[in-house]
Amino acid sequence: MNEDERARLLLVPTGPGLSAHRRRQLRGHLMSEFARGPVTTPRRIRLGWVALPALAGGLALSLVLIGGQPRQGSDSSRPVAAVVLDRAAKAAEWAPAPAARGDQFVYVKSLDEWAKSEGESPQTREVWKSVDGSKRNLLLVDGHLPNPGGGDEHGEPEPAPYSGIGSYAYVAALPTDPDALLAKIQADTAGHGPGPDEEAFRTIGDLLREQIAPPAVSAALYRAAAKIPGVTVIDEVTDSAGRPGVAVARRDGGGHVESQWIFDRADYTFLGERDVALTDGATFRKGDITAQMAVLARAVVDQPGTRP
Repeated sequence: MNEDERARLLLVPTGPGLSAHRRRQLRGHLMSEFARGPVTTPRRIRLGWVALPALAGGLALSLVLIGGQPRQGSDSSRPVAAVVLDRAAKAAEWAPAPAARGDQFVYVKSLDEWAKSEGESPQTREVWKSVDGSKRNLLLVDGHLPNPGGGDEHGEPEPAPYSGIGSYAYVAALPTDPDALLAKIQADTAGHGPGPDEEAFRTIGDLLREQIAPPAVSAALYRAAAKIPGVTVIDEVTDSAGRPGVAVARRDGGGHVESQWIFDRADYTFLGERDVALTDGATFRKGDITAQMAVLARAVVDQPGTRP
């Protein structure tokens, strides 16, 4: 990409990622699908016995829904979820510290299907986020600007500099004590979402998905998530790139959707996330994946449009 092309792209401001407003729109659309009533086609739900990973010594088998959420065994899977998140935290602590200068950009590439109810196909998403928030971010979807002509990818202008939730500056300044970190996120998101626990889980997921954090902060994010009530584990999952993993999950307050964070089974690095329907809706059946993404690459680069 030459300088003229880069300058043209930077004339179009993009937001810090999939905005909270847009995510609420998509979730609201999904909720309306459930409100319209169940589908009339027969359910195809397969149940099976799946062994939970031996993370905490010998564990009994737990009955899970193959397409999604734990059914029985939620209480017994709670400690296992904490162990999975602790292993993810330890992996993050050993990861190299990102050397990010204020004038650089955090680059994240992912494979996304965030609006399956709207008939969208998987898309390759690349975002460049200004480290110090003083420059406009850049978003490309399948190699193109998603909304030529102005605003972010959903027509929502994002002022620069930006140092709010979702920015590198915000993440880097988070406490490394899990209790203090969780308290700060709940305070910063107070009044948003259906409740403090659910909104905190969503916010931590957003930070894991499209940001790079210092290792101690990344570890604290995982350990803070383990303190949120209702977090469980699912042994057998696959992300949108087809990679197998283990997931920690939490149901939304209405009992309609379960959000799942997927980790590599070998080294517990974060692979991606997905949402799974818990009830039948107008276009979804119980157990269907309603949205998903997989992180393909992360790096710190000097310019928007530059790939590692």
